[in-house]
Amino acid sequence: MLKKIRRGLADHRPLKNTQIVKRASVLIPLLESEGELFVLLTQRSEQLSSHAGEVSFPGGKQDSHDANSLQTALRETEEEIGLPTEKIEIIGTLDQILSLHYYLVTPFVGLIGSDFVPKPNAAEIGAVFKVPLTFFMNSDNHWTEEFKTPIANVLAHHFNFQEYDIWGLTSKLILRLLEIGLGHVPDFPVHHPDSPTWMERTLDYSGEELPFDSKMLRHLEQRKIHR
Repeated sequence: MLKKIRRGLADHRPLKNTQIVKRASVLIPLLESEGELFVLLTQRSEQLSSHAGEVSFPGGKQDSHDANSLQTALRETEEEIGLPTEKIEIIGTLDQILSLHYYLVTPFVGLIGSDFVPKPNAAEIGAVFKVPLTFFMNSDNHWTEEFKTPIANVLAHHFNFQEYDIWGLTSKLILRLLEIGLGHVPDFPVHHPDSPTWMERTLDYSGEELPFDSKMLRHLEQRKIHR
């Protein structure tokens, strides 16, 4: 599986949006253990002012001292979970994606050692855990909800793993990784049939911030979903 993902990412050259100033980066850490490939995820601290308690990849906003998007991802990863840059092999990049607050997020895929022991920054990270990639290829673990936004109608994908709800930007990037790396096409629609894909919306976005409906924003940021 890892060899196929390497090949898929090596051939993937995503287009980039050069218009947006607000930028962020994430690392999608992959690790092999006992013949299976896992993705490493974090749960944000419940004490954070935004997206508290949500599952995410290590990463964050671009700092003025960061030389580029990759340095942002690597710096934030070490700050959040104690993973040194020299312990990461970058094997590819996925398509940029817009965050809920209109940050342009660049996702990097990195291979890490199976012996890595996370050292989470308690101020930012509540938990670090790993999930088999095959888990996301089983539609029994998935459910969808639909939202209307000022930009387009969107589908939010949820994967329930143990006590964690893996959804939003994180689930979209995992599905994109499976598509690019393994050619996996799920038996549910990934994109809303009446709207452009999130990749197309990201490329077309010029930087104008359109406020989300306040009710939906509260729903997205504060709710705890129990299936």
